[in-house]
Amino acid sequence: MTDSADDLRPRIDTMSDSGAEPPAESAGSSSALPADGTEPIVCAGAQRRRATDALAIDEATGLPRPLAAAHAFFSSWRFPVLMMAIMAGLEVFQLAMLVVPKSAMGIGAFAEEFRVWCYGLDQETGRLEFGYVSVFLAQPAVMFGVLAFIWWKPVKEIWQTSRRAMLPYFAVAGVLVTAVFVSLISVGSKTAAAAAEPFPAVALRTAKPAPAVKLTDQDGVSVELASLKGKVVVVTGIYATCFHTCPLIMAQLKRALEQLPRADRDNVRVLAVTLNPEHDTQKVMLKTATRYQVKAPEYRLLSGDPSEVDHTLDLLEIARSKNPMSGEIDHANLFIVVDKLGQVAYRLTLGERQERWLTDALKLLLREPAA
Repeated sequence: MTDSADDLRPRIDTMSDSGAEPPAESAGSSSALPADGTEPIVCAGAQRRRATDALAIDEATGLPRPLAAAHAFFSSWRFPVLMMAIMAGLEVFQLAMLVVPKSAMGIGAFAEEFRVWCYGLDQETGRLEFGYVSVFLAQPAVMFGVLAFIWWKPVKEIWQTSRRAMLPYFAVAGVLVTAVFVSLISVGSKTAAAAAEPFPAVALRTAKPAPAVKLTDQDGVSVELASLKGKVVVVTGIYATCFHTCPLIMAQLKRALEQLPRADRDNVRVLAVTLNPEHDTQKVMLKTATRYQVKAPEYRLLSGDPSEVDHTLDLLEIARSKNPMSGEIDHANLFIVVDKLGQVAYRLTLGERQERWLTDALKLLLREPAA
């Protein structure tokens, strides 16, 4: 037979030096390098295919794969089991805060602060505000119940068939709650350490004339700040229906004054101006004084015409804002300490360190001359 022109063409390109044909490259192989040794070039089409694969539609849900994975987590038993374990951990944590004994540092110091700020602990009597305790303990329990109600079927099924599969989610919840717990204790320890700092009397001292205050106390008696020169006066702001920080303000004031000798206390006056003058009439302030177990002349709970009260609060620079929906008032927690000459000497706030500083400030100012 006669070979065709193609058959007679030299086959140098398909033969090796040994005369054997090299193995063929598999289709689509990317392992071979170009002749110059550089990295192979990935074509734009391959990149597009990879992006398309990442956003491919999951056949079961009709969603892109990332969304399908999220959907599977939230619609299955995994999400409710994790959240229910976290809620249970928070409940245990809050119950522990009720029974951990007080200490100077560490968990005991944090637990005491937690009870004061969250459970309304009166450190004088040791009594807790039942309403605060109930609200805090109810929140995780209610969330646990809501989760159980919505995801009842998948949670029940996994509980009955494969409880071991839930263990990793219990572990994650335990780690999260423990991490929060440890971080809070660390912050509480730092706060307790800061409370031991000495009172920076000189650095904090001011000499600003006290503004004019002329309002009516709980007994209907007119009170004017200018008439109290010669005494040390603490001015603050509270309101009758405040059941969170206002009780803390009054409790801190009472503890600070109790650190003074009886003779010194006779030279201290407290003026608590209402932050809600539209509601807090003289009769309301009388009931408030009774609730806090304070009396004139040492404690004067002041109210009056709303415009006059608001003007006074502005002069005192006590910031506040009323929530029109709830009626609650967000406000600064201030103790404006006025010396015997009628000058604003210190502006302090709530907290263990600030309470000690308030006592120190009163002792310092009481030693100063009245003229």
